[in-house]
Amino acid sequence: MYACKEAINMNLSQWFHDQLKASADGFVWAVEQVPAERRFIAPPAPLGEWSAARHVFHMLYYEQKIALPSVRQWLGEPLKLIEEEYDEDAAWGDGQDLEIMLAQFQEVRATQIALVLKFKEALLEEKRETVWGDVSLRWVVSKTFQHTAEHLHDVLSIALFWDMIARHLQQGEKENQKF
Repeated sequence: MYACKEAINMNLSQWFHDQLKASADGFVWAVEQVPAERRFIAPPAPLGEWSAARHVFHMLYYEQKIALPSVRQWLGEPLKLIEEEYDEDAAWGDGQDLEIMLAQFQEVRATQIALVLKFKEALLEEKRETVWGDVSLRWVVSKTFQHTAEHLHDVLSIALFWDMIARHLQQGEKENQKF
């Protein structure tokens, strides 16, 4: 309860700054927990279709093409998202260098974090037309936080449960072969 009251009393821009920083650090840390030899391999089916590297690319692409440009709308910049040009799968191609992607993700997130500190509380509540409809800057930044938490969860699940699920699936195959 104390931590919640503390967060409420804290400047909201500072709170978002801290959460965006911590969630980005957590995401990078989760990727590093996946063994290097598995980072570009799709995990067992229950863990999703994407490799850890594909999650990193998705986060980078999203932050570059949607999250950061959306935040910049509140600085008066137009959102230049053209749906026909947003083709993440084509941009992914056969993959990218993981270290470069992680560094670029951290750079884009650092830019976003720096911008968040510039916003006054009233501006955080101001609504604008975005790719998600008419929402506030608070909503946009909260979405970025949620999106990071979602992919942090997915990547950390790959790191933690790959072997367990692979064994379980293998045992299931052996059981089915008996019949």
